[in-house]
Amino acid sequence: MIATATTRLGKEAGIPRNIISLINKVITYFIAFISLVLILQIFNFDIATFVASFGIVGLIIGIGAQAVISNLISGILIMFEKPFIIGDFVEITGFQGKVEDIRLRSTSIKTFDGRIITVPNSTFTSSAVINYSRTGGIQVKIPVSFKADVDIEKASQIMSTVAKSTHGVRPYHIEVLVTGVTQSDSSWNVIVELRFWVNQVSDRDVIVSNVTGRIKEELAKEKILTFSPPKQD
Repeated sequence: MIATATTRLGKEAGIPRNIISLINKVITYFIAFISLVLILQIFNFDIATFVASFGIVGLIIGIGAQAVISNLISGILIMFEKPFIIGDFVEITGFQGKVEDIRLRSTSIKTFDGRIITVPNSTFTSSAVINYSRTGGIQVKIPVSFKADVDIEKASQIMSTVAKSTHGVRPYHIEVLVTGVTQSDSSWNVIVELRFWVNQVSDRDVIVSNVTGRIKEELAKEKILTFSPPKQD
């Protein structure tokens, strides 16, 4: 009766089937344990000794399965709170990719280069998770270094125009900022950073490549040279 009620309420609340099944199993085991204790009490068994022994065994099992239990609890929290769902693009502990599957103990993420990363669910509850699908895009930053005598305003205008005319780049929130000054030998260099938002996270690398290539071409047409720091051995 309890399992039937739990299943019905779970479906109405939109709880995943595997979570409902887990809840029903926990309830079943709990009722079975209480029933066993009551039966032993009827036959005058020493309940205190039994419960104490059961508690010690449970403690040993709990210590040995601490990581598994942590992942299970984290998996339940993920399915209830839904910080991400299957199909979302997320970033966690340095990995970026698409959520392929969410299980009770682990979650599978497919990276942009095709790798399948299996992440323990406890990682998601103990580390910061970035869900790019919720934000609707991702910000890209492209730094370019110029000689100090370059017309920075003109160069910034070229960079901004290239970004606006590139497919996949949001035409608003495009910024070109001077972010620093460096010195190489006896000359000074100005670092200018182009910032814009990409609509699709999966297209980020292609868009960055297109924007970078076009910026290089347009700057070359205007005879504006960029500065590349010397390579270190």
